[in-house]
Amino acid sequence: MAGTKRKKKSAVWRKIHALRCEDIKLWCVRRLPILKWVPSYNLKENLIPDTVSGIMLAIQQVPQGLAFAVLSSVHPVFGLYGSLFPVVIYAVFGMGRHVATGTFALTSLISANAVERLVPPVNNNFTTSNNTGVLCLSEFEMQRIGVAAAVSFLGGIIQVAMFVLHLGSATFLLTEPVISAMTTGAATHVVTSQVKYLLGMKMPYISGPLGFFYIYAYIFENIKSVQLEALLLSLLSMAVLILVKELNEKFKRKIKVVTYVFSLYNIFTCLLFLT
Repeated sequence: MAGTKRKKKSAVWRKIHALRCEDIKLWCVRRLPILKWVPSYNLKENLIPDTVSGIMLAIQQVPQGLAFAVLSSVHPVFGLYGSLFPVVIYAVFGMGRHVATGTFALTSLISANAVERLVPPVNNNFTTSNNTGVLCLSEFEMQRIGVAAAVSFLGGIIQVAMFVLHLGSATFLLTEPVISAMTTGAATHVVTSQVKYLLGMKMPYISGPLGFFYIYAYIFENIKSVQLEALLLSLLSMAVLILVKELNEKFKRKIKVVTYVFSLYNIFTCLLFLT
């Protein structure tokens, strides 16, 4: 038995010593794609377009991040933090050049589910301010942020484990109808969660089985509490977004000004939201 153990140990050590610098370098490049594309990055051709794209995405991420923070039931400023760090991480570990990462509506909705269950608004009897923090957040808000951070940390651990085990290839097992159904279902839940803001209504948090239908039942029962100003502003914003999107898809190769109009609209929306 001792001889067998020694042979196994010696075999392991031989494999370790057999590792060369090229093997280690290849392993690092596979795990860190930034080591592959940074040395071959063309500054003259890609720096200016990438800078312009980054500025436009940053402008768009400001109102989008604030909105997703509200969707996550946390303080809006944490939506800006959530828009910054995923991009930095993806720049190191990501492989797609045309992927704009950041806050996402579905993950925000899942996080809000945990936040609302563990720290419901009914328990909002904490102190109104907390002078220990720079943002002067209440204890109630700090507890909600702690729950959201714990959920995000757990999700990050799961994603790292999937990354190490190369489980990304499992997505090839999902057929196109399954992916389309999941996308449609997620979009439906996200839109439903925003209906109360579109109508300017105040409604309690509703979740659980058949919560989707209970939300619309509550809306129709309290249809008289809809604020006309919020409804008109929501319809106007959606009409402008749909119109510009359709014009951009139809005339973007012929008239470049449509793209600039859409960009100016994003800037105007961001400035209007901040003011």
